[in-house]
Amino acid sequence: MAIRLYHDWDSVCSFKVRMCLAEKELAWDSERIDLIAFENLSPSYLALNPNGVVPTLRDGDLVIIESSVINEYLDERHAAKPLAPSDPAQRAAMRIWVKYQDDVLYPAQRPATFQLMVRRKLAALSQDEIAALVARHPQPERARHFLSWASGTPDPKVVEDAKEKLRQVVERLNKRLQSNPWLAGSRFSLAEIAFAPFIDRLERLRFQELWQEKPAVADWMERVKARPSFAAAKSPVEFEMPGP
Repeated sequence: MAIRLYHDWDSVCSFKVRMCLAEKELAWDSERIDLIAFENLSPSYLALNPNGVVPTLRDGDLVIIESSVINEYLDERHAAKPLAPSDPAQRAAMRIWVKYQDDVLYPAQRPATFQLMVRRKLAALSQDEIAALVARHPQPERARHFLSWASGTPDPKVVEDAKEKLRQVVERLNKRLQSNPWLAGSRFSLAEIAFAPFIDRLERLRFQELWQEKPAVADWMERVKARPSFAAAKSPVEFEMPGP
C-alpha cells in the first residue's frame, strides 16, 4: 500500500516530512488537513491523531505521528539514500539538533507566525467564532494561542520576544556551522531537514536581519535551499499564508 501523508501545505512540520520523502525518493499520497478550517479537530482526524496536529503518516496499517519520529521511521524503513550518519557520534549530534528544533526553534517561531500570518487568515472570524472552533482542541495551550495570538490587533512585543529567541537559535547555529559544514558534522542529515522549513518561514516573516552578519549560517541556508527536495517540499503559493 502507498504511503499516505495527512498534512497541510503551509505547516512547518508537514514540510519536514515532505522533504524527507523527497530525499528518499518515496512515492506518497496526499491528504490535506486544512488547519485554518480546523479540519485537524474533526472527530475522524482526532481518531487518527489524538494530538490534533499535522502531519500523520500512514504506511499500510501503521499510523505514525510526530514529524521527527516519522522522519526517523522513513529513514530506517527505507535503507536507500540514508539520512542519518553511520558514525555514532555524528548520529547523536543529528538527534540533538532535531530535538533542539522540536524543543526550542518550533515554539520560538510560533508566536510570530500567529501574529503576522495566521492572524491574517483568521481575520474574517470573530473572537467568539474562533473560541467555538478551538474549544475542541485536545491541547489547551494551543487553543489559548489561537485566542491570544491570532485574533485582535497585532502585539509588537510578542513579535519582538519571538525574534529575540530566534536570534539565540541563529547564534547557536552560527557557532556550530563555523566549524562543521552540516549540523551533524560532515554530511547533510535529518537535522537539516528538521530546520529546512524554518528557513522558508523566517524568510517569509522577513526576519533576514537575524543572519545578515552570520555568513556561515547564510551559506548553510543557501545550500539547504538548493537541494531539489527543498523545492519539492515547499508549499504551493496558493496554499501559503500571507506574510507581513
